[in-house]
Amino acid sequence: MLNYSLDEMNKAIGKKLKLADYEKIALKFGLDLDEGENVLNFELTSDRTDIVSKYSLAHVFASQLGIKMKRNLLVGIEKPGVSVENTERKFVNVLHVILDDKVGDDLNEILAIQDRLDRNVGRNRKKSAIGFFDYGKISFPIKYCEIQKEQVNFIPLGDSSSKNYNQIMKEVKQATEYRDLIPKKPIVWIDGSNNIIAMPPIINADNYSITENTKELFIDITGTDKETVNAVTKILIYNFQFLGKVSIIEAKYKSNAISTNLSLEMHGFYLNEDSIESLLGKRIAKEQAVKILSAMDYSIKMLGKDIFVKPPFYRQDVMHQVDIIDDIMRSFGVDNINEKVPHSYTEGSFLFNHYLIQNIKEILVGFGYQEIDINALTNEKYQFTNTFIEGEDYVSLLQLKSGDVTMVSKYVFPELLRLISNNLHKKFPQKIFSLSEIVQGGSSDVIFENRLKLSFVSCEKDANVTDTLSIIKKVLSDALSVKAISTNYVDKEYAKTFINGRAYNILADEKKIGFAGELHPRVMNSFGIELPVSLAEVYIEVL
Repeated sequence: MLNYSLDEMNKAIGKKLKLADYEKIALKFGLDLDEGENVLNFELTSDRTDIVSKYSLAHVFASQLGIKMKRNLLVGIEKPGVSVENTERKFVNVLHVILDDKVGDDLNEILAIQDRLDRNVGRNRKKSAIGFFDYGKISFPIKYCEIQKEQVNFIPLGDSSSKNYNQIMKEVKQATEYRDLIPKKPIVWIDGSNNIIAMPPIINADNYSITENTKELFIDITGTDKETVNAVTKILIYNFQFLGKVSIIEAKYKSNAISTNLSLEMHGFYLNEDSIESLLGKRIAKEQAVKILSAMDYSIKMLGKDIFVKPPFYRQDVMHQVDIIDDIMRSFGVDNINEKVPHSYTEGSFLFNHYLIQNIKEILVGFGYQEIDINALTNEKYQFTNTFIEGEDYVSLLQLKSGDVTMVSKYVFPELLRLISNNLHKKFPQKIFSLSEIVQGGSSDVIFENRLKLSFVSCEKDANVTDTLSIIKKVLSDALSVKAISTNYVDKEYAKTFINGRAYNILADEKKIGFAGELHPRVMNSFGIELPVSLAEVYIEVL
């Protein structure tokens, strides 16, 4: 949520707008606007992570009104003397900002930018964390490195006296708040006078803090995930270009394994009038599309009938032509696209499978299970590492924006276990199920295909595979009329997942249609679950 007065926003844009102007454009771009007394409250969409200040927010409105906001170009590369050694938080980018004026009234806004990015993009400093420092107070060269705990001694931000490592861990609020992120060895920035500037990602030194009189900023972005560190860096460059001249500081890395390889170059896409019309149902002239995209900071090159389009370096949400056409549609206005009457009329009805699925759900609800909708996208840790299953024959994702999402689910039950592990504070027993489509190896003519799977998990003190198998037989016989159900001991694929002798393959007419078992303690420990777990996964698609 971004909250600004009407006067603040008008000053940032450079034009006196009415409330109706903000309402109209906010509606176009999916910005939920709530007005108070001379206050505008903007609820942002999760895709526009680059909008973290009144300046980037104002830029969106200015682009739709033909207003050119003052914005400095990126100066280039500086080499003041910065070295980076390998640490637990090994990915580092550094920026230098020469402000057009002193920090002044923008101090709170600058600190808010840091907080928003640390929380929303950096995942509460786990993936990335930002530090703001007064550039003029730093004695170069500086280095980013690990030191011994006994060597830590500096005045923490907001404090008045010097503290050692143990005192910081006990007495400083940020150390308590981010205790889970504290590295085994302290990571610090040390300046040319051998003074500690900061201890990322916990706390900065007070001697280097920014004030209303600061004229130049030194900004460090450190973290454990390279893509996140680079994404945050680009967003900072964009937002601070409205406040001053931004340079990227070249860091000398002690190891080839720790460079972020930061690049502001973006992947380009080809568009033409036909591709836009095929998606929007409205023919928009090439010249009009170019005008719209140019106003929104896209780089445009005309190539005959085609337009070669490059997104702005800070737009991490643009991953496909569709995203660009979506921007065109928002700027053009949905209300300006005429409705089309369909050429044919048909009466809708449920597919036959719908009734089978409803029957399955009703039976499981009758056994006391609660239905859960799982996310189709997940990562290898939950699907394979925590379950001790070999990670083979699955769909991985390209152009990753987050380490939390790297693949499409191959199994349903790990996502149910993940849900339970996130709700250990809730009452037990916990009995949940999901009927979900996953993606796995297909037949000879397709590499992968969607498959419908049923998984249900019981987490309680008396959970056992015998009860699970009886529920499977009830579901298969009553909902799908499958009678010839048998079992044999689970194969080696799931041998480490379940307790030996308490896991079974499920067979229908001698064909494997799933598996069931009591979870091995090693898997329960991986998910942080303490009560026994019995589960099953059935390939409904096969039946």
